[in-house]
Parts: sequence; C-alpha cells; structure tokens
Amino acid sequence: MISRMIVVGLDGATFDLIKPWVAAGKLPTFARLLAEGAHGELRSTLPALTPPAWTSAATGKNPGKHNIFNFYKVSEGGVGKLPLTPADLRSRRVWDIANAYGKRAGVVHLPLTYPPEHLDGFVVSGIMTPKGVEDYTFPPGLRDELAAHIDGYRFDVDADALKVGDLRAFRDDAFELQRVQTAETLYLLEHKQWDLLWVMYHTLDKVQHFFWHFMDAAHPAHPGASEFHDTILAFHQLLDEALAAILARLDDRTGLLVMSDHGSCGIESYFLITNWLEEAGFLRMKGAGRSPLKRALAGMGVEARTLVKALRRAGLGWLPRLVPAGIKARVPVARASFARIAPHIDWAGTRVYCPSAPGSGLRVNLRGREAEGVVAPEDYDRVCEEVRAALLAVVDPATGRRVVSAVHRRHEIYHGDYVVNGADLLVETTAPYCLIEGAGTASIVPTGQNDGERTGNHLRNGVFLLAGGAARRGAELPTLDICDVAPTLLYLLGLPVQDDMDGKVAAAALAEGYVETHPMRTDQLAPPQAMAPVDMSDQDRRAIEGMLEGLGYV
Repeated sequence: MISRMIVVGLDGATFDLIKPWVAAGKLPTFARLLAEGAHGELRSTLPALTPPAWTSAATGKNPGKHNIFNFYKVSEGGVGKLPLTPADLRSRRVWDIANAYGKRAGVVHLPLTYPPEHLDGFVVSGIMTPKGVEDYTFPPGLRDELAAHIDGYRFDVDADALKVGDLRAFRDDAFELQRVQTAETLYLLEHKQWDLLWVMYHTLDKVQHFFWHFMDAAHPAHPGASEFHDTILAFHQLLDEALAAILARLDDRTGLLVMSDHGSCGIESYFLITNWLEEAGFLRMKGAGRSPLKRALAGMGVEARTLVKALRRAGLGWLPRLVPAGIKARVPVARASFARIAPHIDWAGTRVYCPSAPGSGLRVNLRGREAEGVVAPEDYDRVCEEVRAALLAVVDPATGRRVVSAVHRRHEIYHGDYVVNGADLLVETTAPYCLIEGAGTASIVPTGQNDGERTGNHLRNGVFLLAGGAARRGAELPTLDICDVAPTLLYLLGLPVQDDMDGKVAAAALAEGYVETHPMRTDQLAPPQAMAPVDMSDQDRRAIEGMLEGLGYV
C-alpha cells in the first residue's frame, strides 16, 4: 500500500520528444518509468497555460470553479491588468486538502504560491514570485537553510539574458539552475517530513520556448549546425538524471507521479491579434491612418532585439547590460505588449480587444462592464459571433494555411461560479501559429528572426507517468484530463476524493485488483476561507511583468 506520494512536475514535457529519445537510448530513467509504470497523455486546460493548468491539476477542477484563467486579471475597467495571486484562488488545492486530513505536505515552485501559505509542511514559492524578494519560503527560515546546504542556491532562472538576446548566458543559467533545483529537491526529500511532496521544474518550458528551432531542422528559422542544436535534449538528460536520483531515494511505500501541465511544439509565425483586430475593424487606434504606435516604430527603424543582435555581431554584446533600465524602456519593441498599446487605443471606436494574449482570450468592450465600454449588452452575442466567424476565416497569405482552428465562448469551455471572470472568447491557433497580444508591422510575422524570440509553444497534451507499487506495469492509458491528477493523488494517499472535483481517479493506471482492495471514499470539505488581497507593490508587479515579458508571454 502507498502511504506517501511525490509529484515531479515538468513544465511543458511532451511524449513527442521523450518517446523518440527513449527509443534511441538517450533517456534511461524515462525508459524505466515507461516500462515499470503506467503512462498516458494528459489533456490540459484551454488555454494550455501554466497558471490555470497547474491549478486544475492541484484542485481537480476547471478554471470556472477555481477562478484562475491566466497570469493576469483585468483591472481599471478593462484597460489595465494585475498579476494573479493566491487571493484570487477559490478552491482548495490537494496539499490543503491533505493538511485538513492530517497529512503533511511540501510544495516547491508551483505557480500562485507567493506569498507562501502556512502549511503543515513547507513551501518554496514558484513562478510569479517577484524578482528580488526574500520571503518566498515557509517556514521563513527554510530559505537560509537551503542556501546553507546547496552551493549557489537561488530561486529562478534570470530572464534578463533573453531580453538582450543572449541565448548562451540563458542556456548556461538554465542548466545551472536545474542543478540547484535537483539538489533542493533531494535535500527536502531526505531532510523534511512529508506525506505529499510536489515539486515543479519550470525551466524545461523556458528552454523549449527559445531553443526549438535549433533542434528542429524543418523549422524555417533553423540555423543549421549550432552550439545550441542539442540544448533541449541535454536538458531532458539533466531531468532524466534528476529522476534517477529521486527514484533511488524512494521506498516501496512511496509512489511517484511525473506529469506536465501541457506539451510543447514548434511555432513558425506569430499572429499579432491587436494588428488583426484593428485591420478587421474591431479595434481603433487614436489618430488617422496608421496608428501612432506603428508610425513611431516605423519611424525609429529599430527595435530592441534587432539592435542588440547588431551589437553582438559587432562584438559589443556586453553593451546593453550597462544601459540603465529607464533608457532601455524607451527603446521601442516591435511587438509591443498591451500595456504599451492601451494608451493609444481609441476606446470609443473599439468593440473587442486583447488584454493578455497568454490566456488566448479576447474581451468585448462591453458597456456597463468596461470603463469605456461601447457595445450594448443586447449586442454582446452578435459581436462575439461576428469575431468568431472573422477569426475562423483568417488565412496566412504566405502559405494559404488557416491561422485559427477554433474560437470558443467561455461558457462552452468552463462551468462553475466564476465563469464570468474568464475571457469572452478563447482563440485556438493552428499548430504553426502562436497568438500574441502585441502590435507590429503586420498581423502575421515569422518567428526566430532575432535571438531571444520564441520558436516553441504550448501543445495541449502533456504527460502522465505513475510509478510505484500501485501502478499498472507497462500500461499505456487513454488520454487523461488534467483535473484527474488531484483525485488520483488523494486516493493514493488514502484520503477521500472531494465531491466537487471535476476529475476522476485514474483507475486504469492502477495495478490489477488495487481498487478492489483499497475502496474509494468521498467527502466534501467546506470551501476555503477567503484570503485578504495580497498587498503587492508597483515594483513587484513590474518585476512580474518584466519576467513574463522576458519569457515571451507578454
């Protein structure tokens, strides 16, 4: 019988890469897990994005119930956005449930864990923790304890290297951070008491975002032979070694679940949704003719990454690091984020806009909801359907391919008390395209033209690998839903599955007869108490947005 569970989250892991490398003998620990455990693809949330996906895995619920749809929520009547915090969460996560039933939990680097909650156990907060803060652990002394036992201990990869297109520095930093985080995992596993330990490695996703075209010879931006061609494989091998070290420390009563929040794939073109909305007549920029923002960018004849690339070719790649942040901020960015675009929007002539493209969501400029709303409530459905039809008709003139595969209304995807907080429309692009919120020289532009630009994107299906005494050996499962993770973990810990969860126990992953000898129980805890809003400074908010911008999310 299983009495403890460790979850290793690999952000962005996909069997599309893992299985061929296993077959080639390059990932021996993954090969062992596939042979000795049960595995299947794990269908993510829509959008397949870090905050909603990991939250659905941890709550067993869809975003309409847990209220996490994106990295951000809109503010200032729709014209601003604020990073989400644990105060926005409306559901218990599996570690909170485990605590309620007397189990100890450790949570390491999961999103929406800053400020860290006071668990019976420990927390090291994760992505969306402001850069530079020191209060990212619970108990507070855990940070110093980890620093004392792990050489070079630090919290996260430095995305600033990506802002200046320094891929070599980013790669080296990412590999060093994984060494640190593997040591961190092993220290916590061996020296702390826990019944559930959930560790998430986010750096894999970042590496795949920026090095995909070096690996993929068919990508239009593939540069040929390069020092970066095996970066993604080498990072998987580092993770393979980490999993081997974890397995070596587990006993027969401890199960292991390896999972990802979504998969990954290559992208060849950006679909700049703000450009398209303007061209299609749904959004209007201030001024006649070409928008002021576009004219400014064209007039400057320069954008940040292109400038840095030119400096690096001239042997001056170090120079941007000496430029003060205030001056850097004035260098135009060809694909400007919504925060830069919003002051230039003519809201009186705008019916639809995109405040945050990572959520693949569009908002109707609705009267009575948005600060400067113009769409009457009785016209809301008509506008939604007009946008849907127009998006589905978008064709890339260079290739003749459809750019958008589906457009969903929020009630078609989500259910629960918080559906109203989701985007009005959710856009799914076809595989070679990635929707981003910015404005640039055209609606469709190629990726990989500058160093530090994304050429890898999220694919909806991730990975699920269950190993240990409860797992069915060598079983390949039908596709699971990401909401199945939380009830499966509760069941394996001998705890009641919560009645309000959308997910189900992944019974097909369990050894024959296990369910019969370990009857499933259900229960329903009271909803969590509302958290006080997190008092986040403007500096912290800017730090989070800067980090996300460096990673290509805004």
